[in-house]
Amino acid sequence: MFRRSDRRDPSPDEATLAARNAATQGFLTLDDEQRAAADAVLAAEELTGGAGRLGEAWAQVSAVCDGATEAYLTATTEFPLDGTRRFAEVRAADERALRQIEAAREAITRFRATHARVLDEATFALTTLPRTVQEARVALVDARKAVQQAEASGVRSKRATQRLAEAEQAAVGLDAPGSGLRERSTLAKRTLDLARSAATLAAEAPRTAASVRSSITSVATRRDAATTKTAQIEPAMSALRREFSEPCSHDLVGTEQQATEAIATAERALSSARGRADAGDWDDAADDIAAARSQLGRAELLHDAVLGRLGDLRQVRADPAKEAADTRFVLRDAQRLVVDRGLVREFGQVLDAQSVRLDNAQQRLTGVHPDYWLYLTEMRGIRDRVKEVVADARRGHR
Repeated sequence: MFRRSDRRDPSPDEATLAARNAATQGFLTLDDEQRAAADAVLAAEELTGGAGRLGEAWAQVSAVCDGATEAYLTATTEFPLDGTRRFAEVRAADERALRQIEAAREAITRFRATHARVLDEATFALTTLPRTVQEARVALVDARKAVQQAEASGVRSKRATQRLAEAEQAAVGLDAPGSGLRERSTLAKRTLDLARSAATLAAEAPRTAASVRSSITSVATRRDAATTKTAQIEPAMSALRREFSEPCSHDLVGTEQQATEAIATAERALSSARGRADAGDWDDAADDIAAARSQLGRAELLHDAVLGRLGDLRQVRADPAKEAADTRFVLRDAQRLVVDRGLVREFGQVLDAQSVRLDNAQQRLTGVHPDYWLYLTEMRGIRDRVKEVVADARRGHR
């Protein structure tokens, strides 16, 4: 007959089973959390190129997790539920393991909270990369089809073909062995962007071709008009030199030459556009058209600067007092606003300074050939400064 103290319980009680189950569930959860955090850390290091001390910080947390895992494995190995060890000892081992597991999980939680931004970005990159890769592959297929359709229609897009080739080259790296998250993410985005651009350019090729054909004619007409305007610059410059003092036109010297050069550049761009259009290179032809327009716009501005200067100076010469009166009206209006709103301390001195500028400008308007351009520039400068003060006063009083 056996004594009661030598007998072993044939099966674990509920408390022992509950302790083992709690330890097992805790271990499984810890394993998932540790694996997810480790993946996020690896991804973050790839995205940042290993910069920072994230890996070192995670190594310390991972060591705690490994210790908890070892405690669980020890408990389940050395304290089985087959009755060879006292169930009280089994429960104690499981409870010790569970405490270590919970401590490890808390360490993971603190680690994630401390490095939330970088880990969230890495996790997002991990989860979105497969979708981005798939979108890139689909976009590549669409781009191939669009380019083929454009070529079949007889209105090809050279730039679309080039973008497609670049997208194809980038896509090769997506399946390259050893490619990291950072590289694959960059390649996927590049492939997607290039493929979409190629498809868009191919789809727009017919409209681009039609626009280029129409623009060649309209730009040629504008060139003729700009040439006519350029011919007016030198007579206007002669009038400026004859009627006004040298400072009034000094900054406009060489304007005719600049306008002529701009028109010549526009003519070359227009000729290039015609050649490229004949070769079916519509994208570059469109760029040439844009360049021609830009140069013609420059020539037109140069024309307007000279003839506008002549007209402005003649108007000021005819009635200098009117320019001063208009400026003084704007100034006094601003002064009333500042007084009414109680902002004299903030803006009074600024407005007084403009009044002094106005008086000085009028006093300098002397001699046989006064510097009307300096006078006009001062009047405009005063009005602009007063407008700034009015705007500041209104904002400051809201």
